[in-house]
Amino acid sequence: MSEYPKPRRILSFSRACYGFLLCLATLFLVACQLAIQPLETPAHSAVAGESPTPFEATPESSEVSVPASPGLIQLLDPLDEPEFYCVDVPGFGRSLNLQGALTAHTCKPGADDEMFQWDSPASGQISMPAYDLCVEASGEEAGSMLQLAGCSGSPLQQFLYDDNGQIRLDQGTAAGELCLTVGPEPGEPTGGPSHLRRTLTLETCSQVDQSRTLWTVGSPNVVTGEP
Repeated sequence: MSEYPKPRRILSFSRACYGFLLCLATLFLVACQLAIQPLETPAHSAVAGESPTPFEATPESSEVSVPASPGLIQLLDPLDEPEFYCVDVPGFGRSLNLQGALTAHTCKPGADDEMFQWDSPASGQISMPAYDLCVEASGEEAGSMLQLAGCSGSPLQQFLYDDNGQIRLDQGTAAGELCLTVGPEPGEPTGGPSHLRRTLTLETCSQVDQSRTLWTVGSPNVVTGEP
């Protein structure tokens, strides 16, 4: 009977050793996991000469902003009129012709028939607040005139004012871009004191002298500096 307890003691000892080894293995695995740090994704750094991403790149527009209040559309070069030419509605007072072709006329600061609002009522449109009408081209080809019409989404009412001072119809032709251009003829007296008038049309930008296509816009007064 004294021989039976020995196998039990051996079995208990074996189980204790197994448990001890299992604990050691667990501790070893935990230590390994703590020792291994997760690889971090390196932060993106700018490389010299690297092109900016599409989100960083901000292409410069050739258009310039204009005042948010009504103002003159004035030719930068005075030509033969020391008081400068501005875009004007033909006639005056009771004889004002809102259906007639717009002209280049001696500037009259403060006169309703020469005060235009850019990007109004929508971007690219040029309105006359006093009459609730918009400037519209009569066509899409060189020689087209400009007139007033009810404001609409017509492409003939879409204009761009470039940073070089040109006013273009916002669509080109086979011959090129169309620019707002004062006629080459001498100024015609209009009856007022020293007032002169010239024709006003859209012409191919590259085929006319820039002295007749560069404008300054948005000022309520005559401007003598650069656009």
